[in-house]
Amino acid sequence: MARPIDYPYHMTHQEIADQLGISRVRVRQLEASGIKKLHDRLILRQYYLDHISSSSESRNQDHIPYV
Repeated sequence: MARPIDYPYHMTHQEIADQLGISRVRVRQLEASGIKKLHDRLILRQYYLDHISSSSESRNQDHIPYV
């Protein structure tokens, strides 16, 4: 089942199911689960990056030298 990323052929759910010995419905469930995990990870990563950038800005503002 391993194919290069740029391979022009995409397998159907039925072809994957036949090769793995599972049902087509289970293939769809696994695909949906994987896509959700990738989406959640992207949201968490963006939240983290936003948090880090806002924290560094507030740290720069907090570091005002005494006059």
